[in-house]
Amino acid sequence: MNVKQESALVPGGRRPQPYRSPLRAERAADTRRRIASAALALFTEKGFGGTTITAIAEHAGVAPQTIYATFGTKAAILRALLERLEEDAGSAEWRDRIAAADDAAAKLEAFAHWSAAMFATSKAIIAAAQGAVGDPTILELRAEGDRHRRQGVTALVDTLADRGDLVAGLSRQQAVDRAWMLTGVDLYLAATDGCAWADADYARWLTSLLVHQLLPS
Repeated sequence: MNVKQESALVPGGRRPQPYRSPLRAERAADTRRRIASAALALFTEKGFGGTTITAIAEHAGVAPQTIYATFGTKAAILRALLERLEEDAGSAEWRDRIAAADDAAAKLEAFAHWSAAMFATSKAIIAAAQGAVGDPTILELRAEGDRHRRQGVTALVDTLADRGDLVAGLSRQQAVDRAWMLTGVDLYLAATDGCAWADADYARWLTSLLVHQLLPS
């Protein structure tokens, strides 16, 4: 090893980690938040297809190149918004509440209210995405969301099945399929937009459907 190589090492034989500036990280996080907030406002007003990267950049007060460097695409911004909105809906608290519920019906009730909270928090983004249903990026994001929701439903059904709570003759796969269909966004929009139901009314109705379809009468 030559002198230059030796000087690049620290005691213990490990190379020093590159310095990361807290201020730079804070500024990057702030830029990311401003871009996401600008995109949310424009997606809500103009829809996904009617919003351009240039418009988002102007609204956020950054250069278009900054958006490309930070997110890459509009679809990536939309995905980040959905992830943030899931956190805003208190997903961790809802998971804890479902796990702590004593009986199967209470677990399904908590899951139904969590679904309502998720959709209510994400409604502006859902509406923007609904206006671009033919866009391949939107279709992929919706498919990704459906897969994510199926994973959550599967975890819930597995818990019920392990406790012996499912109605007799109903397989785990059948239970997952039923719960997945019932908790889709289209049913939520039909209830809240089409029928002008309150989110609480939707959650109570969804609870009754889940209980009737999954649990013994």
